[in-house]
Amino acid sequence: MENFSQSADSKFKLINVAAKRCRELRSGARPRLQQVSSRNFAKVALEEVKAGLIKYESLPPPNKKDVDDTEGVPVAL
Repeated sequence: MENFSQSADSKFKLINVAAKRCRELRSGARPRLQQVSSRNFAKVALEEVKAGLIKYESLPPPNKKDVDDTEGVPVAL
């Protein structure tokens, strides 16, 4: 599992992880914090992630061989 640092990549991960947690909270999940400082789901999700209460795993980037280069190219029938 990872911690967030000051790099740009980590900021994008922070937003993605918090957004997923925000959707979970909106769907009825209970906050993992003892005291919630806001009723705003996005703020609660960010606080949970920054507190280390939300675990996530980064997937390795896809191999170029796995990506189809012909996508979007018209095919004659």
